[in-house]
Amino acid sequence: MHKQLRKFIHRCKPVESSLAFIAGFWGLLLLTPLDTFGAGADYTKFLKTLPENTWGWIMLILSAATVAGMLGRYYHIRRAALLASTFIWFFISSLLFAGNQASTGWGAYLNYALLSSWAYVKVGEQRHGR
Repeated sequence: MHKQLRKFIHRCKPVESSLAFIAGFWGLLLLTPLDTFGAGADYTKFLKTLPENTWGWIMLILSAATVAGMLGRYYHIRRAALLASTFIWFFISSLLFAGNQASTGWGAYLNYALLSSWAYVKVGEQRHGR
């Protein structure tokens, strides 16, 4: 058991785990009966793009792909999830910025986009032995 736990922890990368968690959190929240996007003016741009349920499923799929790529060591899934994550978090940051420039939310999600892009590059470097 101890050996399996160490192996699991070794495969969990902090940045990718955080990205998977936040995407999964968004996904679950958006699939609940709560009116998440209707809760504030900052989210009006989201509803004009896609319905909450669609956003929720996208985020759950992104979370699952990130976890599968990281834990299963599936290089192509891992890179695809990180690339998709970069664009999705940048898009979310842009929508939040368009909704309210005075919010800290857009900066936080821009940070997720930057972390995703950094991890994408690092995974590529690891794959090619750099």
